[in-house]
Amino acid sequence: MAGLQILDPSAGYGITIGIGLAFAVISNRYGSHNTFKSTEEFNTASRSIKPGMIAAGIVSSWTHASTLLTSCTLAYSYGVSGGLWYGAFGTFQTLFFAFTAFRIKERSNNAHTFPEIVLQKHGKIAHILFTILGLIANLIAGAALMAGGGAVISSLTGMNIWASYWILPVVITCYIVVGGLRSTFICDYLHTIILYACIFTFMFQIYAVNPDIGSPSRLYDLLKSAEKKHPAASDNGSFLTVKSHAGLVKAVTILLGGFSNVWTDQAYWQRAIASSPTTAVKGYILGNDMLRVTLSKADVSAGLAGPAAIISLMGGSGAYLFIVLVFMAVTSSVSAESIAASSLMTFGVYKSYINPKASVKALLWVSIGGLIIYGVALSTISCIFHAAGISLNYLISILACLIGGGALPMAFIVFWDGTSTFAAIVSPIVGLCSGLISWMVCTKVRSGSITIATTGDVYNSLTGDCVSLGMGLVCIVVLSLLVPDKKTVVLETIDGQDVPDSEEAERKNESGDFPNNNMENLNEKGMEATTTSDPRVEPHKVLKSSMAEAIKPVLEEPAVPMCALTPEEVRSQKRLALIALIVGTLGFMIILPFTLYGTGYVFSRGFFTGYVVVAFIWAWASFLICVVLPLWESRDDMLYVIGAMWRDARREKVHHTEGH
Repeated sequence: MAGLQILDPSAGYGITIGIGLAFAVISNRYGSHNTFKSTEEFNTASRSIKPGMIAAGIVSSWTHASTLLTSCTLAYSYGVSGGLWYGAFGTFQTLFFAFTAFRIKERSNNAHTFPEIVLQKHGKIAHILFTILGLIANLIAGAALMAGGGAVISSLTGMNIWASYWILPVVITCYIVVGGLRSTFICDYLHTIILYACIFTFMFQIYAVNPDIGSPSRLYDLLKSAEKKHPAASDNGSFLTVKSHAGLVKAVTILLGGFSNVWTDQAYWQRAIASSPTTAVKGYILGNDMLRVTLSKADVSAGLAGPAAIISLMGGSGAYLFIVLVFMAVTSSVSAESIAASSLMTFGVYKSYINPKASVKALLWVSIGGLIIYGVALSTISCIFHAAGISLNYLISILACLIGGGALPMAFIVFWDGTSTFAAIVSPIVGLCSGLISWMVCTKVRSGSITIATTGDVYNSLTGDCVSLGMGLVCIVVLSLLVPDKKTVVLETIDGQDVPDSEEAERKNESGDFPNNNMENLNEKGMEATTTSDPRVEPHKVLKSSMAEAIKPVLEEPAVPMCALTPEEVRSQKRLALIALIVGTLGFMIILPFTLYGTGYVFSRGFFTGYVVVAFIWAWASFLICVVLPLWESRDDMLYVIGAMWRDARREKVHHTEGH
């Protein structure tokens, strides 16, 4: 949109190149963790990230370029319902995955990637399938991020959009090579700081200081006036009601796409894997407000409603602020996608099937090579999508159709011990094929032709989304019951240092090398059973699929325990995750939005003012958790960095990495 360009192209190039390289230099100079000391540090941040930083990472992950631009687009199109639905459904995904993070620490703490969890339970064929699915999800998610970020940067600065598709991955790859996964958390944290700075700037600008608005009451009057000239896509044209059938349908497509992406995108699993064993991630909601600016359908589809509103409010300063926000969002999210794809290539392909006895040095070089391969692939597919006219909104709409077939099967693999290997292999394939067929058939029947425009229709894409997820669910349950696994009893330790295969376990069991070889110790569910006081040390009996394979530890590195929680921690973490999931889902996803939707309530002036006040309170509370808490947790490291900068200023050369 030419009307949005109020900055020079040099500003676009300066921000995209300068900020990214600055982060790389700072991380390399003052980072106290040596990225190249081990694959554990490079790919999992030594599994030591603290709760506050994990919370900041979760906020940053869900507040990526797609979220920023899509939520603004929903608010622009549907009014208050757009932001409310987006926040409500996003809360459900976050809380649900918090429970998943607990499950990983309980059962698969030694995994580097989510396909390795599949390998532990269902063997190599299922592992290969989910590795491919994960790489596809990484590419699609990355392309969506690039599409949104590239559109905004190009629109505001005039920077060549083709150049942005290549420059961004190069800068991000350089940053990750220096800092590894820990650098993505640092980037997440910096992005979160900028995010809250922008949120508070925009909120105070709109509700307190802007001469054209300046208060919730004035904005209420403007929204009432705007609906007469440019009605919202709600049932009565009001921007102040949640009653919007079209908005609900669009929100469901985003929920299905986001839910599918969470389960098949390694970037989200990476945060659960990287967390310390007792870390619990809490949910959050971000609200959205809007101003009415006349945009074309293409501008709205590209996600330009947000920057257009900010420019109308703050002019050039708003443009600078928004472009930095979007750049940080793209950097944070694409860096997470990049290292996730690299982990899949390193542990899912190279170490599993090419060189199982690879050294730490070899794995680190493969990880770096994976970053480069992913960066080139991402730039290429982003250019292809742009040339084909595939926008951010289009990719968000079809996400569940393309990867949803494997989402619920992956959830069942994590949570249901009765999932069979046959079902784990077949269900994602059936779900994908069914979703694609139904999507194309519905498009042809409803729209008469199959084009980019018709396949992106919300009802056509929703059909494919629902069928893909639904068939995955039906198949994983039915096939697990019809074709159950052949289970075998194996003996193993869960400290990660002695995990024999089935034949070796049975041989040692018969020879009496293992204690507790009394079958009565096996519980009725076939899971951990032992009479020892410390199940982490003593071998114990486990009932596994005959196809299951152990994750081989990396040579030259200490083994990572399969279970990182004590029985007391298991109970407390499970209780916390379940309570948060139930309360959050009932309150934020069902009771609040559907009550407002069902009654068709139009916000009164007082209710709207209260809505704004709650948004302010929520934003400040979230700020304390995601910005202040990580500072407190990392106060020692922060003092070191400040000291290192002071020593640099005095030209001293003794650093933490030399003797700390």
